[in-house]
Amino acid sequence: MFFIVWLFYLRLCAQQGSKRIIGGYAGFFYGLCFGFFGIFIVLSSRRLDDEATNAMLIEKYKPVQ
Repeated sequence: MFFIVWLFYLRLCAQQGSKRIIGGYAGFFYGLCFGFFGIFIVLSSRRLDDEATNAMLIEKYKPVQ
């Protein structure tokens, strides 16, 4: 039973890591190597700010009139 919970925990670390700067692969290995402290490492990493990036790209590549 503990093994199943641990697998779901590793999946959670990878999923949260994929939404952040570190990535899913690194998030998985943080959860694997650091145990339950790995999720705190993943959650403390910077989050991707999609809206700010999109606004910056729209401003940078707007058509010239």
